[in-house]
Amino acid sequence: MNIPLSDAVDRFKRELGVSAAGGQDWYRKCATRHGTVWLGDHRIAAVKQGRRWMVAEADLEDALMKHREQRAHVDRMTADYDSRILHPGTVQIGGGGYTVKGDFHFLSDDMARARLRSNGFWRCNTCWDPAATERNGEECHRCRDWSSCGKDCTLSRIYCSTCETSETV
Repeated sequence: MNIPLSDAVDRFKRELGVSAAGGQDWYRKCATRHGTVWLGDHRIAAVKQGRRWMVAEADLEDALMKHREQRAHVDRMTADYDSRILHPGTVQIGGGGYTVKGDFHFLSDDMARARLRSNGFWRCNTCWDPAATERNGEECHRCRDWSSCGKDCTLSRIYCSTCETSETV
């Protein structure tokens, strides 16, 4: 059964953890352009019936369920991080995320990044103090000729002066 897109968007916006959802016009424009709309990280088909955009209620329920599962996963990862339990790779936590690299992890803060204040900082996995960095690496072609590659290509060493842990990159 199909339901109006506006009702689907209202239901999605009432979900826990939905903060940056666009307005109704934004969803209608996406439906017009692509025939789909994004509800969080989940895309569902939208069809025009008469003068209204509609979505399948089953697709909406599936997107809501996936959103709740993703929220629960982030909550578990955040609780683990607060308990100083790190997981390998890049992990999303409440308000940001972290990436483990050897004896250190790079902690990012979504709000600081959005305000162009900081991309984040390195933290020691042993003592959890902020780590210092050395940037003696060669700048990559993109950074040299255009703009930042976003990979911190000049990073050569991460070290913690508290517990004397060091990692050469």
